[in-house]
Amino acid sequence: MVATRSQNNRHLELWDTTTWEPVGPRDVECAGEITFSADENRIAVLSESLVTIRDIDNQENRLSFYPTPKGKRVWDMNGAFQTCNDLVICAQLEDDDSHEISGLLQVWEVTGHSECTLSLAIYINKHSDTYLAPDGLTITTRNAISIYSWNHDTAQFHLFHFADQAHLGRYTRAYSPDGKFVAMEYPKDHNTRVWDTRTGQLCGKPITMFANTIVLSPSLNGRSLCHQLIALHDARETTTVFDIPTGHLYARFWSPGPPVAFIRDGTKLMSGDPIRIYDIADLVVKHRNTPHEYAPIPEDGWMVG
Repeated sequence: MVATRSQNNRHLELWDTTTWEPVGPRDVECAGEITFSADENRIAVLSESLVTIRDIDNQENRLSFYPTPKGKRVWDMNGAFQTCNDLVICAQLEDDDSHEISGLLQVWEVTGHSECTLSLAIYINKHSDTYLAPDGLTITTRNAISIYSWNHDTAQFHLFHFADQAHLGRYTRAYSPDGKFVAMEYPKDHNTRVWDTRTGQLCGKPITMFANTIVLSPSLNGRSLCHQLIALHDARETTTVFDIPTGHLYARFWSPGPPVAFIRDGTKLMSGDPIRIYDIADLVVKHRNTPHEYAPIPEDGWMVG
């Protein structure tokens, strides 16, 4: 399933990625981010400063609340469900008096269809954007390059150290759909590295490429081609798919819109603007059957490849 927002009425739309038929509710106004619960039975819609959690199959089971303090304007807000289906929210808040932006992190315990309890509220870092993993267990900050990891025993986020900390990127980054891996491009050498968010260790060798967009697959299953994939999109609207552990190039294709996400079993890749869904196996076959030997254009004007 994929969630989109209608350009006509700004309503949430859910689609089956196999048939491309509409499913689920279509009357939810959505001006912000959409996130699925771990059990895939609920969605949370973060629209400006309002959060609405609702069942996908039963539209009547819903609850809404305002997570931010009164008097604080929301600059940006994103969220993610943890495996226990508690909702983690990262919000950038603007103080009306000083115009200083502060990062607020909250964890809401979802106890039923009509109740949410705030269980944690902390400030992470002033003047720093936050990036929350899809599983709600890891947070990275842009300016200070700090990583916070969820501790189940203390029910708190604690500072976490990654291997090769010096090469953590500041701008271009991505999480895998299961939140177990994070990729960052280091701006000085344009190498994209992938870390395990559970252990902090590097996965595979760095991939050298000028990447405007990075998308990671989850840990793949038996139907997949390899262990894990990474898709990089450059300024020439070319998407390149690599195997992370080995650095093997699986496919390269022209894509007018940058990649957005792998689906959770890693067999398909979605790009946006316009929305397209690519089957990874088809991309690999086309790449193998396409000549990739390019030569300079000779003086007679003919080109090879």
